[in-house]
Amino acid sequence: MSAASERRSTGAFIRNCCTPYAVRDIASVFRTSLWKTAAFRTALIQALLFALVLVALLGSAWWVVSDYAEAQLRAEINTEMASLLQAGSDGTLREQINQRIAVMPLGPRYYLLTDASGRSIAGNLSYRPSSVGWHTVTLQGALGEDNSDADSVNLYAARLTDGRWVIAGSDNRSVVELSELMIGRFLVIGIPAILLVLLIGGIGGLLYLRRIDKLGAMAEQALEEESTLIISSSDNGDEFDRLATRLNRMLRRTRGLMDGMRQVSNDVAHDLRTPLTRMRQRLEVCLERRDDEVQLREGMQQSIAEIDHLLSIFRAILRIASVESRHRRSDFETVALSAVFETIAETYRPVAEDLGQHFDATIQPDLHVHGDRALLTQVLANLIENALHHTPAGSRIQLDLLATADGMVGRVRDSGHGIPAEARSRVLRRFVRLDSSRATPGSGLGLALVAAVADLHGIRLALGDAAPGLLVELVFPASEQAPALHRA
Repeated sequence: MSAASERRSTGAFIRNCCTPYAVRDIASVFRTSLWKTAAFRTALIQALLFALVLVALLGSAWWVVSDYAEAQLRAEINTEMASLLQAGSDGTLREQINQRIAVMPLGPRYYLLTDASGRSIAGNLSYRPSSVGWHTVTLQGALGEDNSDADSVNLYAARLTDGRWVIAGSDNRSVVELSELMIGRFLVIGIPAILLVLLIGGIGGLLYLRRIDKLGAMAEQALEEESTLIISSSDNGDEFDRLATRLNRMLRRTRGLMDGMRQVSNDVAHDLRTPLTRMRQRLEVCLERRDDEVQLREGMQQSIAEIDHLLSIFRAILRIASVESRHRRSDFETVALSAVFETIAETYRPVAEDLGQHFDATIQPDLHVHGDRALLTQVLANLIENALHHTPAGSRIQLDLLATADGMVGRVRDSGHGIPAEARSRVLRRFVRLDSSRATPGSGLGLALVAAVADLHGIRLALGDAAPGLLVELVFPASEQAPALHRA
């Protein structure tokens, strides 16, 4: 390595070591994406508004101060004029004017005494009035030259009884100096204040950008790893914590949907493989025995029944997917929940009696909920059919609907074998069937549909022990529209 290259490398190393990381990060952000942050754009707008407010305040202050200073000047001129008029009465007017000019030959006070024809007798003004009263003229027009910071002169002209003119006035240099002072103070105070607002906006934008990038990185990590990673928050209750809460809820739902998709794929592959294999074997047998019309027809009928069963499974899958998509919320209305329970009780009571089971119902009247009537009816039907199919003859099935302080509670209780505690959460998934129910017809989608509809309506679903048997509890949210409907 040459000496020059070594010096360049050493200089770069020293610069990197001596530059604070925060400064380099800020510079990097300013160069790249700070201009794209809402916080910095807001700070820029605030700085512009602050500048406009300062300009408006300066203009208003200048206007008020200018009017006040001009009023003060005119008051002083009035005082001077009163003194000069008194001197005119005493016969000492010329001497008084000469004395005043000797003291302030270059202003800001100006005087003039002329004869009746306008010839100057004493004074330092070149302006000749044409009328009595106030006159405002340029400084050069009043003096014949411009030798100060003033730009105009306020003059008052009066005429004595002998025809002579007497004029007293003052220039506005004090107002001009005051305006320059105010502008200077504005530049000294306003510009640093505007820069400070921009700096604060830049720092705020940097902090916002870092927190947003952190949330985004954690969300990407959670999605890529598909783990149970939870986006952390600062527990300050600010907008970032609320965003983290919403992201966590979204991630949980995304994981649930992804797990459900994997589960459906695996369960469809396993649960549908057996009936499809059985159907294929049956069709092969029919081909081998195609001369036997009776067996051929019987095999085709069995295959059609098997296909109908598969189609019913797919319809149930599509129905669950439709419910989980939450598009059905647009069809929600106020539903008479008591009437839904009574309809289910009247429908399934004779079915239970035909199966040798006892069916009882306790339903509190005039209870309403906001939801989809058809889906709520499907939920109750699935739960009752589940109890009818998985309990032996002589079992008791109880359907209840009660109003509590927390809302409305619906219960379906049976006295059958029940579900083990470790399997209660698993049976709510698709295609899950316990070993004890393998011999009964079904696809393992009934309770999955119940869980999907409950989630759509915000119903808390719980499986418990009826000692003996299964207890399914549905806690409905209270409906705000129910009282109005009840009065109608």
